[in-house]
Parts: sequence; structure tokens; C-alpha cells
Amino acid sequence: MILNKKKNKGFTLVELMVALAVLALLIVAVVTFMSHESVILRKEEADIAVQNSAQETYNELADIIVQANYIKIEAYCAADNSVVEFSKKDVGKAISNNMGEYVITKKSLAAGGLNFEDNGYNISNGGAGDSTFYLMKTVKAGGTATTTFSNLYLKRLTVKYSVPYDSAFKGSGVGSDLGVEKDTCTAEIFFDKNKIYISKQYDLMTRLNTVSGMDDENLYSTKLNYAVTSDGKNISAVHCTVDANSQSIRLSMDFADNGFGYTVDGMINIRNSNVFIDPK
Repeated sequence: MILNKKKNKGFTLVELMVALAVLALLIVAVVTFMSHESVILRKEEADIAVQNSAQETYNELADIIVQANYIKIEAYCAADNSVVEFSKKDVGKAISNNMGEYVITKKSLAAGGLNFEDNGYNISNGGAGDSTFYLMKTVKAGGTATTTFSNLYLKRLTVKYSVPYDSAFKGSGVGSDLGVEKDTCTAEIFFDKNKIYISKQYDLMTRLNTVSGMDDENLYSTKLNYAVTSDGKNISAVHCTVDANSQSIRLSMDFADNGFGYTVDGMINIRNSNVFIDPK
């Protein structure tokens, strides 16, 4: 009996080309999907980094300000009290706002009587008094009172506050600390374009001192948004209003990085009742 032999046939060239084409399509689909997921992941990571930087910075500033027994504010304010618009996609953009520069400190009691103009603050603009500037003013019309606050954009904050004293950090050359329970810390907070620096100096616990000024050692954040005026002023996105009567500061900070933005906003109520206004 004769048996029929079956021939073993391989893939044809056309079948191989079809298989390779399908495989290529699958690879492209997988790579595209993974690339898309990678972009989303990077966006989420960048967004989280901005949010974390914003919240951590705000918490640090709030912790300092709430303890204050002295505050000096150096800030910009538009001539028309307009609010600056910052762009999260164009950090450092040019703006048309006409910004004046102000130094605001607590007003001392006037000789011969009490004087609380500008809610207890001395206002200076380039070393000269500015009678048109106000921190807060209330206008009554038709039985309705409207309160307006100046929109300040912080350049520098100087804050003094008390901290528990620990002799382990007493510096050499410091005088007697017998019976001392509290030390005074002077914190200087600088806002320079997208950067925030925090410097701290102690009266007695000088071993805790940082270097002064805008040194890299004091760099706290690099993700702050900012804008630039036509005359070259760098306006950091730290919006502040002061309610001296209620001893509070409203702070709104815009952060941005790689096209992602985040705003943290809150009211800080200062514990010391005599920071803005001298006691009557």
C-alpha cells in the first residue's frame, strides 16, 4: 500500500508581512499608551509638587505671622489699587500696572493724644509721607458702609516673635540668661521673583541663627509666580490685605511651575493684640 505524504508548508511572504504589520501596530499602540500615561504621571507629579510647595510655604509664613509682636511690611501697591493678574503659563510676564513701593510700620502714639490714622500704621513712599495711601478705609453712603483694603504685593516682611528659651542654644558672648524663659526671634522673609527666602536671628539662642539676607542657605521655595512691570519692578505673587482693627492679615499666594498653577489663600489672625495698633 502506498501512503500519501503531506508536505510541511511554512509561512508565505505575504503572511509574514501581515503578521509584522499587525505586530508593529500593536507595538505603536502600546508605546503611545505608555507615553500618554507617562505624560499624565509627570503632570500629576508636577501639580503635586506645586501644591506641596505652596501649602508648606503658606504654613511656615502663617506660623511666623500668627506669633508676631512686631511686623514691618515692605510691599508694592498699584496707584489705582488694582489687582495684578498672574499667568501660570507665562511666569514673569510683563504687566501694565503702575506699582508704588511702600514701607509700613506700626504708628507710635502721637504726642498730646492718640492718633490712629491708617489704622495705626506709618506710611512712607520713597521716604516721604503719602496721605493718599490707606491700608483700610470705610466709606458710608446712604446708610451703607463699604470697606476697601489696599492690595499689597509683598517684597519683604520683618517679623519679631517670642519663642521658648533653651540654654543649649545660647551663643558665646551672650549675656546672663538667668531666669530667662523666652527669647526673641527676628524673621526676615524676602520675596524675589519666583523665590522665597526666610532668615531667622535670635537674641540669645544665636546658635540657631541662619545667615542674613537672600542667601541660598535661606532659600525656602522656587515655585512662586511673579510678573514684571514696565519700569522693571519684580512683583511676586504674594497678595496681602491688612485689617488692623481685627489684627489680621489675609494672604493669597500664587505658585506656578511648568504650566501648572496653584493658589493658597487664608486669613491669619495675630494673637498679640498690639501689633498693628497701640493700646488705647
